[in-house]
Amino acid sequence: MRELFEKPTGQQALQAYIERIERDDFEGTALLAGADVVRWNEAMRSHPTLKLLGGFVLDDPGTSNHHVLLTAEPLAGAVLYLNHDGDTRVVFASVEEFLEATKKARSGECDVEDFHPRISPSAPDQKNLTALIRQLLASSEDDDIAVQLIPSLDLADLDLLRELALHGNFFIAEAIAIEIAKRPSEQLGEIAALCAGHAHPQASNAGKRALATKEQRRLESETRLQE
Repeated sequence: MRELFEKPTGQQALQAYIERIERDDFEGTALLAGADVVRWNEAMRSHPTLKLLGGFVLDDPGTSNHHVLLTAEPLAGAVLYLNHDGDTRVVFASVEEFLEATKKARSGECDVEDFHPRISPSAPDQKNLTALIRQLLASSEDDDIAVQLIPSLDLADLDLLRELALHGNFFIAEAIAIEIAKRPSEQLGEIAALCAGHAHPQASNAGKRALATKEQRRLESETRLQE
């Protein structure tokens, strides 16, 4: 998969991060300074996700997990959580949000991960995100990256969602079902049902949970109307 053209917005976000690290007090955090960002970039440049999305590692908490600034479209400027145990996804829409979460974590003596939103911020450029996901699905070697991008969808393109729910890679269908469970709606019931009918039990079970969540939300809504 070729690298996408890096837009100035992503590079500007990287420069803004480096300047703020030098200017503000982030002592006691795992954030990387400018020279270390460059060093980590050299060490991680072959990582498929970072290579595709122009990723720069921003912190080193002493684990194999990192927050990564994306500098290439369609997610330029967003911060991705690179989790080597799974659930890699965009967690902050901007460097500013990430840095504020870092300060809060330091003040509360907790982890930045504690401030990850349950639902990832939707990418502003849904059209190009959809095109990128379809491009990734065309190669069996790249569909694992597609799983990482699915949480950034706004779940409005039902044609794409049907494709994903029926995809042979059960991780793809499971990822869609997980997002529907977080954001249930009547419109997405059809997609959840497709996931529930997937041949692989892991995707199927996730689809059934999404359907159950949708039904629970419907009953709660009816109860509120009757009160």
